Amino acid sequence: MEPLTLIYIIMFFFGIYFLLFFLILFKRNKSKMREYPEVTNFPYISSIVPAYNEEGSLRDTIKALVEIDYPEDKREIIIINDGSKDKTLEVARELAKEYKIVRVLNKKNSGKADSLNQAIKIAKGEIIAVTDADSYPERDTFMKMVGFFQDEKVGAVTSRVFVKNNKKFLGKFQDVDYRVIAWSRKILDYVDSVYVTNGPLSMYRAKILREVGGFDRNNVTEDIEVTWNILSRGYKTRMSYGAIVYTTAPLSFDSWVKQRIRWNLGGLQTIYKYKKNFLDLEKSFGYFVVPYVSLAFFLALVGIVLFSRFLWAKFSFYFFSIPFITQGYNPFKFMDFTFPFTVLFILGALFLIFSFVYYRVSLSDYEGKSILTIIAYGFLYRPLYIFPLLGAVNKLLKRDIRWYTK
Repeated sequence: MEPLTLIYIIMFFFGIYFLLFFLILFKRNKSKMREYPEVTNFPYISSIVPAYNEEGSLRDTIKALVEIDYPEDKREIIIINDGSKDKTLEVARELAKEYKIVRVLNKKNSGKADSLNQAIKIAKGEIIAVTDADSYPERDTFMKMVGFFQDEKVGAVTSRVFVKNNKKFLGKFQDVDYRVIAWSRKILDYVDSVYVTNGPLSMYRAKILREVGGFDRNNVTEDIEVTWNILSRGYKTRMSYGAIVYTTAPLSFDSWVKQRIRWNLGGLQTIYKYKKNFLDLEKSFGYFVVPYVSLAFFLALVGIVLFSRFLWAKFSFYFFSIPFITQGYNPFKFMDFTFPFTVLFILGALFLIFSFVYYRVSLSDYEGKSILTIIAYGFLYRPLYIFPLLGAVNKLLKRDIRWYTK
């Protein structure tokens, strides 16, 4: 068997293995997906909202946080103005006058991670809730998240993110994408491997957040890094599938690529930072999270190379075959079902079938889960991931690691 054929087989094997892994875990835990511990006490919660040039969305975000169904005497909201150039500070101060639980921290621009760390220093809460300034939690989110902290080993709890501006092409398919991601993240909860606490709304136990040193200023995805930091110390992270927050997604392809470049850059940074934990058999973080995420990046890059090679080879083949086709040459002769070709054909078919089932199941409660939507998502939207991944690798090779979204 040729080496290239073997590589294809290995790629398909891991793809099918993880698809089945997620589907089996779902089958075993389907009835528990929306469960959450009832709140038996009400810890004080400090909601932190970092804001940079968010004058258009900040008011609605704070309004959503103020209206959260949670005792008002058990919470505060801290807005951090990170040196905004628009009227964000003015809006924040107006909100502080309007709502007594809101206060404002104004500082020079130093990035989101540093903004969060500055707010943590003055936060009163036993629980720190971080919300992006363009995100809008539903009223019952806190009640569906706080109960997880009754387990003293839980260091962080994250929510389920939907896209608010989901009418146009990119918005619609990002909404689908976020739902698939949220479903996958909840499945990982059952193997203690929730490895991202998202920016739109996540909660942290304050003492553990301070123990790990807060958020890493040098990582462009501070939410990924802090989650890995928490997991690496033996704490648990959880995901409340019923706690829903709406976020504003980028609607231009350029903005979307910049956002995803940042996500990929931060992921690669985090893998490198925690490489020493690779295959640490004492924690699920070492024997599952780090290998799983590392393998996902590696296989994605290998897949891009193989796909590019395939396209180039087939284009060249058919292009140079044109003169011979007119003389009766059969261009599909290469499809003779040899043993290696048959194996690859079967594995490829299985991968497509299980991928379709995976998307269908993960979107089971999505109103727009038509077959056409799933096919379009799988064949039109998902391939776009190639561009930010290659962009991130290019930036990494140039050591150009910056915040690309704004």
